[in-house]
Amino acid sequence: MKLLSRAVSICALGVLATCGGGGGGGSGGGGGTANATNVLLIVADDLGVDMLSAWGVHPNVPPTPNLDALIAQGVLFERAYTAPSCSPTRAAVLTGRLGFHTGLGKPIDQWLPEHALELDERTLPEVLSAGSAAPIHNGAIGKWHLGSESFFGADHPNLQGFEWFQGTLGNLFFGDTYFQYTKVTNGVAGTSTTYATTEQVDDALARIDAMPQPWFLYLCFNAPHDPLHAPPPALHTYNLSGPPEQTPHEHFCAAVQAIDTELGRLFAGIDPAVLANTTVIFMGDNGSPNQVVIPPSIAGQCKGTLFEGGVRVPLVIAGKNVDAVGQRCSALVQSVDLFPTIVELMGANLAQGLGDGRPIEGQSLAPYLADAAHPALREYVVAERFSPNGYPPYNSYTAMVRDVRWKLLRRDNQQDALYDMQGVDFEGTNLNDGDLTQEETDALARLQAALSAALPGQ
Repeated sequence: MKLLSRAVSICALGVLATCGGGGGGGSGGGGGTANATNVLLIVADDLGVDMLSAWGVHPNVPPTPNLDALIAQGVLFERAYTAPSCSPTRAAVLTGRLGFHTGLGKPIDQWLPEHALELDERTLPEVLSAGSAAPIHNGAIGKWHLGSESFFGADHPNLQGFEWFQGTLGNLFFGDTYFQYTKVTNGVAGTSTTYATTEQVDDALARIDAMPQPWFLYLCFNAPHDPLHAPPPALHTYNLSGPPEQTPHEHFCAAVQAIDTELGRLFAGIDPAVLANTTVIFMGDNGSPNQVVIPPSIAGQCKGTLFEGGVRVPLVIAGKNVDAVGQRCSALVQSVDLFPTIVELMGANLAQGLGDGRPIEGQSLAPYLADAAHPALREYVVAERFSPNGYPPYNSYTAMVRDVRWKLLRRDNQQDALYDMQGVDFEGTNLNDGDLTQEETDALARLQAALSAALPGQ
């Protein structure tokens, strides 16, 4: 059955290959605007580039035939960057704004009354609705993690503009597992005993079927984030005989493979005419966690840090409006860029949708979808991590900025670190620990100026 689902899904992805800049009609639930683009945004939790073969970082990766097929029909972004943890990245994607705007610099503790994504932020579903003459329907499925139980309550996703939410408000902790967990549907909590990745694909298919076109669906898997676990055997090919703590890498890879298998079922379950009318975006929200990485990944330079292993993630865009099929884009991009990209893909007016002229840091990636070798739209990418969530003063603060070659890392009470990233996936020697050449001195000064320009107070 597993092989059949993969074969069907790859055939379904062939529909994406035929659409390119055009698009089919059809509707998810009957009616809708003909030929208006749907967008399916899929987020995997804690998935770095070291876990997928297409990025070539690591030889020991899980088999992902459905993602490989998606990549073959889209644009792969080689240098995509996020925040080093989930909540700040999700806020950046949904608002187009960095953490110093949203006040999110670390994961939200879902059980404490701490700062969350404020209701006056203009989110993607709100901007799409306000910026479009025709209705754009939406839904959010899976992990939310942008508000705590005590701050805005269980209907926080709905208050942020989503017509439909089914999923978890945060991580699967405090007694929740992948096989029994609290699931919220539009503010009402219940218990699910279906494997979370499977349930989230079930819910995504149901929501797609219920929505007239055009629609925006935000599908966020809890997986492969911990707790480490053995997925149902039908979803992976790993021999997981011992406890996860003994073989964390293998258990993590099995969860990644389970996502891929269920993605095959997702793509095969969408009506071909609807799929041909859909742009599919797949990304990780931050790098892989420390307990599962193996060399050449560097322990201690993973999720939660601003090293490459913490902030460089998979990103692929395929389907309708993508003409650069099978191309790789080497330009620097970051998570805030998805916000204006999706608005443009769906034909909404960004300025009208935002309404108040508030600044965003995102830049549309649409030019790369026409030509992956399009001249770079940004010279630098930045990321930050701070605590507590909210606004200055912070107890701790770190930031990074990089261009195509050089990277600066700023940490509390330490001298700025400088790395030469030419031809490498991970940071090597901190050049600023020794005497700098003139080229290195110029690079350091240039990056320091760029960081100050991008992030207030830096």
